[in-house]
Amino acid sequence: MTVNGNGCLTCKVRKSSVLEPCAIGTLSAISTFKNSRKFEKGEFLFKEGDEVKGVFFIKKGVVKVLKEVPGYRTLIFKVCAKGEIVGHRGYDSKNIHKYSGVALSETECCFVPIVFFKEILRDSPDLEKQLMEEYLIDLERMEQKSMSLAYKSVKEKVAEAILLVSGVYEYHVKRKSFNIDLSRQDFADLTGTTKEQVSAVLKEFSRDSLIRYSGKKFNFIDLDALKSVAATY
Repeated sequence: MTVNGNGCLTCKVRKSSVLEPCAIGTLSAISTFKNSRKFEKGEFLFKEGDEVKGVFFIKKGVVKVLKEVPGYRTLIFKVCAKGEIVGHRGYDSKNIHKYSGVALSETECCFVPIVFFKEILRDSPDLEKQLMEEYLIDLERMEQKSMSLAYKSVKEKVAEAILLVSGVYEYHVKRKSFNIDLSRQDFADLTGTTKEQVSAVLKEFSRDSLIRYSGKKFNFIDLDALKSVAATY
């Protein structure tokens, strides 16, 4: 669904996005060519294997980026929230999406058609630099996920996933509670485990007072304790 949107120069979300350090000329160009799109929960922003039509700057909501592994299962590569960019990893020579993006909640994005985005990039070294940093972060994230899937225990993987979720939903110790949009299956796809294993570990963490939760509502997360459990590389 396409709706009217506001300019990047006055957008509050820009301060937490790759566009934050960009020059006025870059922001003006994106504002000129973007349009706003809304997605319902469970709706695809883009699908793995499809032609890249453009890139998405998340303005509101949460999006999971996933990949189908032949002969295995679905793996969630990352979970993105407001300010993040998705759909930008496929505009190479093949121009095909390598991942799928699915809305975990009602989501609003600023969409820039790929033909205009490429033109903007050619004249915007500031944005090109930011995207290169995003690529490096994604590469490091992929390496860490590979290490986790290969060597970490289920408990370590789930602790790592909770820490990721706490960052996505901006949890802090003074915040009493927050609701997440991920199902137990999403947690399983994020950690390479099963939803039964995820549920068992969540209950164990609750008994040990590392977390307090009910369904999809988290009331408390002991971040330091979970970092110790996750044995982050």
